Amino acid sequence: MGYRIDIDYGNCLNCGVCMDVCPVQALDMSRPTRAGVEAADPAAAPNLWAMEYPVQVGECIGCSICIRECPTVVMTLATMDGPTPLRQRQGPIGLPVPAASDAWVPLSEVTLESLRPDHPSPWGDLFRWRTAERPEPWQVWRSMVEGVPESPIAPCQEACPAGTDAGRYVGLVAEGRYDDAYAVAAEVNPFPSVCGWICTAPCEAACRRGTLDEPVSIRTIKRFAAERGHLPLVPRPTVSRSDRVAIVGGGPAGMSAAYYLARLGYPVTVFEAMPIPGGMMAIGIPEYRLPREVLRGEIDRIVSLGVDLRIDTAMGRDFTLGDLERDGYRAIFLATGASKSRRLGVPGDDLSGVVPATLFLKRVNLGEDPRLAGHVVVVGGGSTAMDAARSALRSGAASVTIAYRRGRDEMPAQHEEVEAAEHEGIALLTGLAVVAVESRDGETVGLRVVEQRPTGETDRGRAVWAPVPGTERVLPAATILAAVGEEPDPSILPEGVAMEVSGFASVVAATRAAAPGHAKVFAGGDFVSGPATVIDAVASGRRAAGSIHEHLSGATDGEAEILATVRYRTPPEPSLALDIAPRSRVHLPLPMYRAGSFTADQAGFDESQARSEASRCFRCDAVYGCGTVQVLRGRGPRETGAPAMPPPADRAPGTGGPAMTGGEL
Repeated sequence: MGYRIDIDYGNCLNCGVCMDVCPVQALDMSRPTRAGVEAADPAAAPNLWAMEYPVQVGECIGCSICIRECPTVVMTLATMDGPTPLRQRQGPIGLPVPAASDAWVPLSEVTLESLRPDHPSPWGDLFRWRTAERPEPWQVWRSMVEGVPESPIAPCQEACPAGTDAGRYVGLVAEGRYDDAYAVAAEVNPFPSVCGWICTAPCEAACRRGTLDEPVSIRTIKRFAAERGHLPLVPRPTVSRSDRVAIVGGGPAGMSAAYYLARLGYPVTVFEAMPIPGGMMAIGIPEYRLPREVLRGEIDRIVSLGVDLRIDTAMGRDFTLGDLERDGYRAIFLATGASKSRRLGVPGDDLSGVVPATLFLKRVNLGEDPRLAGHVVVVGGGSTAMDAARSALRSGAASVTIAYRRGRDEMPAQHEEVEAAEHEGIALLTGLAVVAVESRDGETVGLRVVEQRPTGETDRGRAVWAPVPGTERVLPAATILAAVGEEPDPSILPEGVAMEVSGFASVVAATRAAAPGHAKVFAGGDFVSGPATVIDAVASGRRAAGSIHEHLSGATDGEAEILATVRYRTPPEPSLALDIAPRSRVHLPLPMYRAGSFTADQAGFDESQARSEASRCFRCDAVYGCGTVQVLRGRGPRETGAPAMPPPADRAPGTGGPAMTGGEL
């Protein structure tokens, strides 16, 4: 596995930008001893300044800096299933003294070429040269691309809904700087410890290291940083504001909004209907997956900022929207989540033995200790289904079976959740559609299902499944836990709030323009999106806080002001050491199941594992601006034995290639 750099040589300018900016010396344009491709006459004596087309001589880490900086956009990346073919250096290299020979140095050093910001264009008036020096002495080029960030954002950060700078905290763990790593993980996410346990880790799906071998275990590294590091004290807000904000719902979206608004100096009150805060983090996720002390620690940190948390206080039962307005709240954020379970929609789904999975998990997590007996069937394939199945086993079920209507690869639950469930002895049956709930004398005795098979694809490429005639059968079940989806309950919306409900019962809009004597109502989290992840809810809470800040203060970009307030600065790294040789990810053992126990049992990294795993990171977040990048291991220009690769097809070895004229470069 690896990356291959493809180049359209017909439109290449031989300008040298790509070689100069490559942080791992993967590209070479060094002057050959023969005439270079820019020689006016291939038969003429070699021009000492002429350079070759770029060729790939080292392993690429996929950072895409060369692609971004190429002025004629002739470079692309392709993934390789096998080893990436590499070429040999084209000409002599004047590397610095041996002590620094492993460090990356710019083109001007390795080729004795001088790229000055005031040199004349070698193409006269045909092309307007636009180079300029970067701010640092080692940097020769400035981005020629208009309207792009000063530094590219790493794929892991792009993939995170909250924009967590994962590469930075992973790099800090590799250096043993655990306090700084924890602070970076927490700067845009008030629930870093929680996410270290249960985040769906979209950052890992986007990790470039996965192209070489396996993605970096970013989530477990975050958990390690939170367990070993210490957060700095949150500074007092620079402004003390008088506009009060009410937040209805103490889940991840509501508490995140409270955190960010408190950091901006707003007095915030959170109203939570449950007897404990945290929303589905507290009542939907079992303790063996998320220890309660971890969640309590995150909630306490938010409350310590001055947030007024009122638990067991429900809108519609204990207060109304009008009450909040009469109490002087200038903005109201509805973040009540998606806790209403969908029904199976088949005959018999109203029997007492058919229980919403979310209701069962709520009883488990509130300490009601529901006891199950006999066979249990869980219908669904998401995280709620996995949590319900594993909790049912711990609650006394004789056996637990998960029935999912599509294939295993289409299950929305994370692979590790499915693997853990099977490890504990839970049976997984896929390709089964529910037909009816079977009963005898009013008691649930089974679930009638029919096998399904893929019969085609939608226009978006998703498989279409259809029942297979003659394949109906009954799965024995005394209890059926329905985990076919959750949705918000729009009935909680008070009169006077304009709303639109989607086909999946998520609230598309829940706003009301502020009028004299009225607060403006905002909505977010799962209440708007439908069931999503904790990190999605955190991002939604921050967006809501930014909008509320704009409404109350007149700010033009509330979220930008939030980010400026919470940002944790770390000094730029003067050098990086990368290991780009194939190396397996550090895999943790599956949790050990103990009958009847809900104690957290998923092992985390020890220090040596955490630093070893963190050192696998390509540091896509930092290579763009780092002065020295050292390749510790991996195929590169200093290593021999790399597979040979033929020269570009549009020229033969030793010929000058397309003729170009111009003065000294």
